[in-house]
Amino acid sequence: MASESREGRKGQALTRPRTPRYLVVSPHLDDAVFSCASLLAARPGTIVCTIFAGTPKIPQRTGWDDAAGFVDSTQAMQGRLREDKLALDVCGAHAIRLDFLDGQYGPLPDADTLAAALGDELERLPDLELVVPLGLRHPDHVRVAEAWGILFRARRLKSCVVYGEAIHRTARGAAAARLAELGAAGLCAHSLDETWLPERLGARALDVKRRSVRAYASQLRAFGERLPADIAKPERYWRLGWASTASALRALRRNCATADGARTRTHTA
Repeated sequence: MASESREGRKGQALTRPRTPRYLVVSPHLDDAVFSCASLLAARPGTIVCTIFAGTPKIPQRTGWDDAAGFVDSTQAMQGRLREDKLALDVCGAHAIRLDFLDGQYGPLPDADTLAAALGDELERLPDLELVVPLGLRHPDHVRVAEAWGILFRARRLKSCVVYGEAIHRTARGAAAARLAELGAAGLCAHSLDETWLPERLGARALDVKRRSVRAYASQLRAFGERLPADIAKPERYWRLGWASTASALRALRRNCATADGARTRTHTA
């Protein structure tokens, strides 16, 4: 686990207003950059906590690792960890890596186990605002979303920022269905537009995203000609928290109307 620097809050308060810092949860070693690199670039010092960053004790071969150019899981994780370090260095972010195994290597840990591990990180880093994946399509992403859902229900988490996962967010109706599911659970998601953290839309942040995405050479190789154009499209964020029934219904209507119908300019990755 890479160490993360901590700024002295007392000294910081004497010199400038407190700037929000973030803890971005990434299911795999690429999701945070593919989905949130512009946010990482806009807030140097952001910490990325990758959940499925463990290496199987017994080497395995999978179709995805073969397509990425690796002979087995040991070589794959070594290579992917190097790529992730390069990408996060470009973004100015720091890494926390948990040793749970990617779903391609075996059964996923249960949601309670992941929730406990994520809760431990939140307690260790109480000043950071949590940024989590919406939980779209991929079983690993869904399991991570189940984990932070447990933290909400236990009232260990009152609010957070949620991001739509690149590639998976393109499935028609997936984001709207997930937002509706959260609404039914009593959570209210408000879409964050360009006025939220506007630096993430600037030329510098977009350049950082292009360069950091390229650091994942093995994963881009695995996609081959199927490299999803969605990686280059603007990032999607919502603020999530408990809300009254009325406000939750209003937000749900807005989100369902826009989650899959947004049309914004495309940036080349």
